[in-house]
Amino acid sequence: MDNIIGRSVERVDAELKARGRAMYSGDYHMENMLECVLVRAREAHARLISVDVPHLPEGCFCFTARNLHSNLIPSVMNDQPVFASEHIRYYGEPVAMIASPSLALSRKLASQVRIVLEKLEIVDDWDRALDDNAPRLFEKGNLCSEFHSSKGDVERGFEESDIVYEETFRMPMQCHGFMENEASFTYIDEKGRLSLIASTQNAWQDKHTIVSVLGLDEDKVTSRAGCVGGAFGGKDGNTSQIYAAIATHFTGRPARIVFTREENIRYGMKRHPGIVKVKVGFRNDGRLVALKGYMCLDTGAYAILGPAVLGLGLEHMSGPYLIPSVKLDGHLVYTNHAPASAMRGFGAPQSAIGIETFLNRAARELGMDPLEIRKINAIHRGEEGSMGGVMEHCTDFDRALELFGKSAFYDEMKNHPEEGFGYGIAAGMMSSGMGKNVPDDCYCAVERLDDDHYRVSTSLVDIGQGSQTALAMIAAEALEVPFENIDMVMGITENQGNSGSTAASRSTFVAGNAILRAVARLKENGSRREESKYSFPEVSGKGVHAFFSFMVQGVKLKVDRDTGEISLVNFYNVTETGKVINPTMLSGQAFGGIVMSSGYALSEEIRYRNGISMENSLNSYVMPTALDAPHLENENVDAYDEQGPFGAKGVAECSTVATAPAIVAAVNQLYPDISITKLPIDREQLVRRS
Repeated sequence: MDNIIGRSVERVDAELKARGRAMYSGDYHMENMLECVLVRAREAHARLISVDVPHLPEGCFCFTARNLHSNLIPSVMNDQPVFASEHIRYYGEPVAMIASPSLALSRKLASQVRIVLEKLEIVDDWDRALDDNAPRLFEKGNLCSEFHSSKGDVERGFEESDIVYEETFRMPMQCHGFMENEASFTYIDEKGRLSLIASTQNAWQDKHTIVSVLGLDEDKVTSRAGCVGGAFGGKDGNTSQIYAAIATHFTGRPARIVFTREENIRYGMKRHPGIVKVKVGFRNDGRLVALKGYMCLDTGAYAILGPAVLGLGLEHMSGPYLIPSVKLDGHLVYTNHAPASAMRGFGAPQSAIGIETFLNRAARELGMDPLEIRKINAIHRGEEGSMGGVMEHCTDFDRALELFGKSAFYDEMKNHPEEGFGYGIAAGMMSSGMGKNVPDDCYCAVERLDDDHYRVSTSLVDIGQGSQTALAMIAAEALEVPFENIDMVMGITENQGNSGSTAASRSTFVAGNAILRAVARLKENGSRREESKYSFPEVSGKGVHAFFSFMVQGVKLKVDRDTGEISLVNFYNVTETGKVINPTMLSGQAFGGIVMSSGYALSEEIRYRNGISMENSLNSYVMPTALDAPHLENENVDAYDEQGPFGAKGVAECSTVATAPAIVAAVNQLYPDISITKLPIDREQLVRRS
């Protein structure tokens, strides 16, 4: 049989989605169902005095914190309530929930709930949050967490440097922009269990939250993911899940909650905004000597995954380069903004701007090619990363640079640039796996049905990225059967071990290896069904993550001198992610990440005034559309990682990291006398210099 790995087979969910037959969480409906609407606070910072509920018609319900066994959403810091009960920390924070037989009635009743508040002074800026006289969101203060790391002697490194650059960059708050808003559906199943279908990244975490908040036994709750219309980190944790579960638990009736686009944009999780201070030293031959970095990120009212975002962002601040001395410090602060949490890239897009900008600046000042200066500094297998961890995996970043150098894009940029267009290069890396000291396991079951057909199941969720297809390909290759003979079952907790979240670019790696183990046992034992568990390799030494993928990106763009509008013309991407399972799907991941991050660079920003988001719809929050996307090309390094399933590493987030720095570099080529230190790029700044 021909190999399946490395072929662009059609996605298993393609026809369902193309024909509109895929069932998303908001599509589910049952007789006697309740429609749920959250009652949200209309102040950004306040003491909650009382919640006065109007008379409710028969069959209508209102729920508050008083109804719950525990009013705490389980998370890293355990600081977020299900319903605010004493303290309002952001505009739109849930205070109560109305459930009724119709959505219109629920909205009407929710608008009649009177919330009595005592306004408090707002903390509306991360710069001010750490001031001694700033209002406190929590008794302990506004510092959520901090991070510190050092390698070598950074001050001596700057003394030995011939060129030193230092800048402060301001990075925006970005919305995930997934097509399907947050949605959940719950009901009591035939076994008497509270059953959840949610748009989620982690079915087991949803189950754990319901068990904890409602005080239920584990065997009384089951959870699964519906078809997920995109997530990008924004559905990793509780969004709507617990609210539908509350209604069903207390009434015994099916319940559904679907957030509006305004709720998603104003109150949903976001990419952390903040400041990034970077100081970098070079020798005259272009070699990096030292880097000193500081990040202050605004996590909003609650931590959620913010501490991990801060740590990963700092870890990636030095990029895929060997730097002898590195000092990294960071603070994560609370403000009266809607909570920020995971978003594709998980801190790396914020931190990449400094090192990539300075590499391009040093190349100009030293008369070097921007690709060559990256080759000089590229990190290799066996060398130490920014925190002292050794690269012990496939590290073929230099081969990605070489492949980029052979491209038609690079030839045009270097030898035949088109007049009036700007060209820019940037590179980056993205870790895979949860990281040091964080559980990172995956469970899988492989069962032979008949005629060499197999069912492969795991609780990991396909959130739209295509892992269902990639894992089916791995199973088919290992079982030596046609791809069509694999039935993938994903995103369920029933009869499945906890495999954690679809996050951290880990799904193909951990689930793929778990599948290979189960298949090996099946063959060895001659059995019909085998289960297996795979744990992500331990991180050795001082490192935080054990695996990284790499990318090099180039962009060609044009700037309208009268309006400052930036038009992307061509984007060329090279990816090193070990063995490629499905080339077309990988290109789709790369292209999606590039377009997402082009919005980060050019147009997307959630802005606040008096604690209220100024953006509340897709009319005011401007995301790139298909008409804004440039011509996109992707090539892959022919690499192989010995520990990955058939040699593969994680790739989902990789392409988001270098896009904004590449765009900044191209604009700087057209405007070499300006320093771009804020995203999205200020068009007025360009017009003033034209």
